[in-house]
Amino acid sequence: MVVFDEQTTEALKRIHDGTHILFREIGRICEKHGIHYYLDSGNLIGAVREKSDLMWDDDADISMTREDFEVFRKVARDELRPGFRFVEPTDLGDRLLDFVPRVILENSSMKEDTEEERWYLDGVYNHILCDIFIVDDLADRMIIHKIARVLQILVYGMSMGKRYKLDLSDYHGISKFVVRVLSWLGKPFKGATLARWYDQIGKMEQGKNKKLGRAKFSNILWPDLHRIFMKEWFASPVDLTIDGETFPGPIGYDRVLRTLYDSDYMVPPDPESIALPHCDPAYVRLDYESYEN
Repeated sequence: MVVFDEQTTEALKRIHDGTHILFREIGRICEKHGIHYYLDSGNLIGAVREKSDLMWDDDADISMTREDFEVFRKVARDELRPGFRFVEPTDLGDRLLDFVPRVILENSSMKEDTEEERWYLDGVYNHILCDIFIVDDLADRMIIHKIARVLQILVYGMSMGKRYKLDLSDYHGISKFVVRVLSWLGKPFKGATLARWYDQIGKMEQGKNKKLGRAKFSNILWPDLHRIFMKEWFASPVDLTIDGETFPGPIGYDRVLRTLYDSDYMVPPDPESIALPHCDPAYVRLDYESYEN
């Protein structure tokens, strides 16, 4: 359970300020190139339910359709202003945390500067950052989708051996055996190679959803790979408000959130279940002057 003392409250305010800075910069690039991004996960819940940042939300999440993301990934490195950085999983060489591209605020921090944090490209993830989840087509023929899912799970398992630490005590029974075997099988391959494979598998179903119009988040955490969306829910943006500032959400935001979460997202969680998984309030820092313009 999180105690919202003065230090924690101030740290979360800095994170939320940084989140808005990220959304503005990403939005500037998207507007210039005629593409869209959408609030996602906790940021989307906050905008819909609270019209504010969730008090305990300590990261930023957006989604983009595959078509828009491919444009964004081509222009982001050239377009982002000083103090911002676009990082893809392939940038980490033989080290791999997950398959999520991110935009980070370089002049910020979230946790203590430990060996584990530095292990990932000299601390590239120890910043206020924005995850980008990719909306890919989901094939009308379920056999194609199931093959793609199996391949993704295999590559995900192979990539686990590329983390700073793999704690097998987190797994039990057959799951522990599978993780052990897959992480061992992934050892001969570069992390960047596994990341490219994962991205290619995510695109396997592209254009194969013409009848049913279904979609998926292809780079979401593997326990959620089974969730099925509709492409039309991401057809256009709708204005949503967070603390008086307007940001884009997907036009089908209610259906998106009801698909993402098994419980009613309009009901706040039990306070005792709230945690801060991405930050340590004692180390949260944001150099406001770097981003004031």
